[in-house]
Amino acid sequence: MSNMGDDDGPKTPVTDFHSMAKVSVGQILGLVEAVDEVGGVADAATISREVEMDVDRLGPILTAAEFLGLVTIEDGDIRITDLSRKLLTANVRERKRIVREIIDDLPAFRLVMEMARTSSSPLGRQQVVQALSDRVGSHQAEDVFNALV
Repeated sequence: MSNMGDDDGPKTPVTDFHSMAKVSVGQILGLVEAVDEVGGVADAATISREVEMDVDRLGPILTAAEFLGLVTIEDGDIRITDLSRKLLTANVRERKRIVREIIDDLPAFRLVMEMARTSSSPLGRQQVVQALSDRVGSHQAEDVFNALV
């Protein structure tokens, strides 16, 4: 699901963590629902019309959805995944559990959680950013931190 050091990440590495940090779970779920409503596969222009959103504003939401494993993007087509279908058929409580499991599985999130578990004192922002910097590079650490938060 992630591209931060694991072999099971998306084919296209996520590089725009800055814009992803501004995306909400509700926007991601809205995108997944819109793709499902048009048959589970659509191009960005179709989805842009469906959700009444400029394609440029849709980009970070697509990136976040792909990063989380809820859509794949190939040859310009957005396709929902089996995980998305599971999410769409779930009730509210199950959706929260699924989203929590997706986030728990992100390597950067696991790193921060492990740091919190093993630390004898509360973690500071800079300490977490430095650990993320060691993993994703200093140029993206702040953006990854903000996306996690």
